[in-house]
Amino acid sequence: MTARRAGPLAVALVAAGVVVAVVLITWAASIGPREVLRGDGWQPESTSSATPQQGASASIAPDRSDDTERVPNNQGLLHVVALILNVAAVILAGVLVARLVRWARRARRERRTRLARQRALGAAEFDVIEPAVAVARDLLADADAQRDLLGGSTPRNAVVACWHRFEVTGAAAGMERHEWETSSEYTLRILDLVAADTAAVTRLAGLYREARFSTHELTEADRAAALAALDEIHRTIRAPARSSGARA
Repeated sequence: MTARRAGPLAVALVAAGVVVAVVLITWAASIGPREVLRGDGWQPESTSSATPQQGASASIAPDRSDDTERVPNNQGLLHVVALILNVAAVILAGVLVARLVRWARRARRERRTRLARQRALGAAEFDVIEPAVAVARDLLADADAQRDLLGGSTPRNAVVACWHRFEVTGAAAGMERHEWETSSEYTLRILDLVAADTAAVTRLAGLYREARFSTHELTEADRAAALAALDEIHRTIRAPARSSGARA
């Protein structure tokens, strides 16, 4: 039994004991001490060898005048004691009931909070999208914008902007970049995650490095080659199959 359950159980047992004590005290006060301990008691057997004097003395009734005078006083005192104990018992019972009510309310609130948290976690688990799915979705949604970047400005700037767009879109989809990764390594990991065509990725990556680090300008033929590679990447992007533990 846990400590949380033992506390209310102890309070309930104490409350039950208080009720029993109140009933017994009230009963004893109502009938008086004589009735509570009523009985004839042990009587000695008379023998045939008793002397006349003994028989005469045995026949004399005991004087109970003192008892009759003390009984009313004892009963009044017992009533007072019983009244005090009853009041104390009622107060104690009220305190115990209040504690039980507070415990019940707190337990109900905790249960509701726990159920709400479980429902929230269940909904969050249902709505979770795997990184590969999110990245593939966002890359395909951004395909037209990426083509527009590749078609504008000079071929060199267009190819650089197109390649960097993969990095920006992957980060927006929740794909974290490792501290040790370069920009190119990060973009290659994104395209590998969504299973883009390897040959097309290699061609576009080579054009990016040429545009980024070479001293000569790229031509419109290079732009066209980059555009063809980009279309092939978009055509082959797909998310890997979900794991068996994921929820549909």
